Amino acid sequence: MELTWLGHATALIDVGDYRIITDPLLTKRVAHLRRRRSVPTSLGADVADVDLVLLSHLHLDHFHLPSLRLLRPNARILAPRGSLALLRKAGLHNVTELEVGDRVGCGPVTIEVVPAAHKHGRGPHTRVAARPVGYVVDSDDQRCYFAGDTDLFDGMADLREIDIAMLPIWGWGPTIGEGHLDPLRAVAAAELIRPKLVVPIHWGTYAPEDGRRRLPTWFEDPALQFASAMVQADDHQRLRLLEPGEQITC
Repeated sequence: MELTWLGHATALIDVGDYRIITDPLLTKRVAHLRRRRSVPTSLGADVADVDLVLLSHLHLDHFHLPSLRLLRPNARILAPRGSLALLRKAGLHNVTELEVGDRVGCGPVTIEVVPAAHKHGRGPHTRVAARPVGYVVDSDDQRCYFAGDTDLFDGMADLREIDIAMLPIWGWGPTIGEGHLDPLRAVAAAELIRPKLVVPIHWGTYAPEDGRRRLPTWFEDPALQFASAMVQADDHQRLRLLEPGEQITC
């Protein structure tokens, strides 16, 4: 199993020749946000050449229809129950809706749907809602947990035998709201799950457009705080702090 972080909550998971992408967000701009770390050009078209898409919830920075349209047209999409109509309206039809507790076989892997503690809606201007989820990608001998967006939740310690945990540690602005892990709570999540490796995601990629070239002061702080807190918890041996385009193998 190879994992490549592309930035924000987007990662490629390769199991043999089978490729999975999580919450694809691939454009330079998303609403009022501008991407401040680019997807490496060396990855090229491989980013879009995926077999399976995992969508965790409906928020625009995770459920981004323009990015989904960039992917291979016949890629299978797994999404939380309640999102089917939105995807079909966008011309995406190879969709399976799932809810917590479901398990589905996809190529060489089994996908387990697990809870997430986050807001259910699409946004303030629509009534579309779906319960957020996380996923465990289970191959023959490796298990990768993708949390999507979440805070700590009851049952997090029940996510057993996780080899790689992709844990969100921040958001896209100077503050984060309800339903997000910050660096300290992400360390608590790692202590509950006890994975072999922890990859922090959902940080240091997008920022609100302000016309400045200089990165905001808060842009890289969450990763530094998370790494420091992992050291203080004597858990730093699990940490794998990646830049967009960097890869680890389990």
